[in-house]
Parts: sequence; structure tokens; C-alpha cells
Amino acid sequence: MSLSSLHKLTFIDLFAGCGGVSLGLLRAGWKGLFAIEKSGMAFETLKHNLIDKINHYDWPPWLPQAEHDINDVLRICREELEELNGKVSLVAGGPPCQGFSLAGRRNEHDKRNQLVNTYVEFINIVRPHLVFFENVKGFAAGFKQDNSSAKAYSKFVLQKLLELGYDVRAETMNFGDFGIPQRRKRFILLGDRNGSATHSITRKAQYSERNS
Repeated sequence: MSLSSLHKLTFIDLFAGCGGVSLGLLRAGWKGLFAIEKSGMAFETLKHNLIDKINHYDWPPWLPQAEHDINDVLRICREELEELNGKVSLVAGGPPCQGFSLAGRRNEHDKRNQLVNTYVEFINIVRPHLVFFENVKGFAAGFKQDNSSAKAYSKFVLQKLLELGYDVRAETMNFGDFGIPQRRKRFILLGDRNGSATHSITRKAQYSERNS
């Protein structure tokens, strides 16, 4: 993707929570289209801070400004999402981490794990230029089955994005190396549909800095 071809960098925030990722992208010069979050309390916080106070999103009229289950959005608003195909700079977010966390019960059969499939389906419909995916470090570890290591969900996501034509880079990073006052390791994945994922984050950061 050529940065010179974009009038503005736009994004959709999935599993948005209270809007932390959206806030970071806003401060880096990006413009939100909309955010999807199932928790009513979390979305209420996002709406108060990023919609009501600063109008951070170009929110579409076909999506009510309220909490939504992403599966419902895919089912009810599929035609509208298909209209966005190839027109969005970035889709960001990561499905719930509870089933993958090494610090919790780490339940392979946690139904929330299946939201990884929903995430991939959303990417397949919208086909953003860039993908940003974040989760706990346990996302990259396989579940044990019959004394062997089952395929990690991270490998599933990587393979699916490769099949969709994305150049993908993924690694586990310690956010403490970037100013967070704690040792916090997270699985980070970047995908670029028209270029190199290895260099895309640097190019976008430089573009945002020049246009801030």
C-alpha cells in the first residue's frame, strides 16, 4: 500500500474494550471508522471518551452506537461490511484472551477461543490494507493433547492470513521494553496486504509523525 495514495489512515477497532487501542491510534494521527465491543460497560466508557467528547470516529449510520456482539454484526450488517472491502487502512484488535492465558485456567474449550475464527472472517470480508492483532503470550503456545503439543492458535491465524494474501510478521514482545512499568509479554501480529509487514509499522509511524 502506498502511503501517498491515502488521504487519511482509517481503522476499525474489534474487541475494542474501553478504547485503549483506538486512543493510541488517534494520538498517532489515525481516524476511526467504528469500534465493536460486546460489554455494555466497556462500550459506555469508549463512547463517553472517544465519541461524545472528541468525535473520534466517522461512525456509519447503519451501525448503532452501542455495544455489539461481533457475530451479530457479521450476520446483520454483512452487505455494509462488504462495501468496505479494500477501503479500510487497518483492522486492529484481538479476541478475548481468557482461554489462552498461562496465568488463568487456559481452557482449550473456552467458547471465546472460537472468536479467532470470527476475527479471520471479518478480515476476509473487509480486506483491510493492514492487520494488527494482539493477545497474551499463551496464544502462541499449543494446548497439550495426548502428551503432545497441539497446534497453537497463532499458527492458525498466521496460516489463514497468508491464504488471504497478507505478508505476516508475528512475535512475542515484552511491553516493558517500550515504557510500560511492568513485565508484560504479549503476542503481536502485523499483516500487510500490499507490502512487507516487517517494514509497514515503521512506514506508518513515520507517516503519522509527519502528519500529526
